[in-house]
Amino acid sequence: MSAQAIAESSAIVEGQLFSAKVDNESVIVTRVNNELKAYSAKCPHMGLPLSVGKVENGTVTCKFHGAEFDLATGNNIKWVDSFFGLSLPKFTHNMLAMGKKPCGLKHYNVSEQDGQVFLSVRA
Repeated sequence: MSAQAIAESSAIVEGQLFSAKVDNESVIVTRVNNELKAYSAKCPHMGLPLSVGKVENGTVTCKFHGAEFDLATGNNIKWVDSFFGLSLPKFTHNMLAMGKKPCGLKHYNVSEQDGQVFLSVRA
């Protein structure tokens, strides 16, 4: 499938998440050191929306269970450790993870041309 225009270049700002839907896939797009990055908008823990997550210091943290991801790579930095922002004791973390192992975000191809941002979710 070919890339689809999702936004004007100026709409994608470093330190903020831009949400889009392409071919029924929800994605988040941002800039890291002026480079475009696009990932699945679903947290791999339970599929809840990362688009409402907290962006800080080049990471996005899922507001529901605290999973944190590097926006430059999509790699997982911290797995689940909280419930709606309330930190939980370490002994509860495995239970909260519900048997799911830490993993990174699904990455999508994103490009920029003539003031437009293009995204492809299919190979």
